[in-house]
Amino acid sequence: MMPMGPVMVILGVIVSLIGAVVGSFLNVCIYRLPWEKSVIWPASHCPRCWNPIAAYDNIPILGWLLLRGKCRRCGLPISPRYPLIELLVAVLFVAIFVVDVVYGPRGRYGYEIGVPLATWFYHAILVSLLVAATFIDYDLYIIPDSITLTGMILGVAGGWILPEIRPAPSTAATYWQGLAVGLGGLLVGGGLMEFVRRVANLVYSAILSIGNRRVTSGEAMGFGDVTLMAMIGAFLGWQAALLTFFIGPFFGLGTALVKIVNKYRKLIAGRQLSVTDREVPFGPYLCAGALFLVLTWRWLWPGWAAGLFDTFRWIFWFLLGVNAGPPY
Repeated sequence: MMPMGPVMVILGVIVSLIGAVVGSFLNVCIYRLPWEKSVIWPASHCPRCWNPIAAYDNIPILGWLLLRGKCRRCGLPISPRYPLIELLVAVLFVAIFVVDVVYGPRGRYGYEIGVPLATWFYHAILVSLLVAATFIDYDLYIIPDSITLTGMILGVAGGWILPEIRPAPSTAATYWQGLAVGLGGLLVGGGLMEFVRRVANLVYSAILSIGNRRVTSGEAMGFGDVTLMAMIGAFLGWQAALLTFFIGPFFGLGTALVKIVNKYRKLIAGRQLSVTDREVPFGPYLCAGALFLVLTWRWLWPGWAAGLFDTFRWIFWFLLGVNAGPPY
């Protein structure tokens, strides 16, 4: 690992504090956005006694520890998920700081801090949106448009303003190329997921109609997954969007296995199945796949992914006579 000087250590501490504060704000977003409530007003308060949470009690992580996980006024337990999300975001912000800044490009006079820090900020926005989408989808099986549409705009705009901010091979040389890469990633990511969604929903509807003649339609996948993939493509480019789609399900294998076991345990025991026993949200695992690529792309692309896409390019050329682009 590249040695970290005092400046990098100080920046890393600052980044972790920023991450904890952002995590605290994301807790508000996760709770309020699905119900279309303002994330600014009213101020954070206890849902039982409506007592406003004082600023000194709202310090990320530390505030929950000092309160011992209870409301200061009425003693209502406060879920430990709140400080854990704050800690998670703090750790993720430090992780992408290490990848984008500590391992970032070095110039003649040492670290080139400008573009690496901008890249970190760009990825920090994406990570924040992914965390919010993950927990909302896990809780309610929805992904609000307020998250994904905002992410599409920010992903495209960031690559337009700073074309070199995306990782290779999506790095652009001009503003218009940066805009084109973002729009291309958005269309490929969203288009691929929409195609899969339509096919999955047709199959699901056919299965339902066979089991129950009165049921003629159903959804195996929601449109939120489409906009989520479009957002990921806008930030990372179409190559990373494709890989996110294929590696995302691997992160969900453990959850799917647990749900299958629990489902059959209930069936054997004669207990009624709930909606959560039958469904697995796809969004959290797409988010996990995208996060994995953000943290590993610097090594994954030159070490493996570039060769994979180059192989696909030659296959397309050999089978279809289609030139899928220059070699990577």
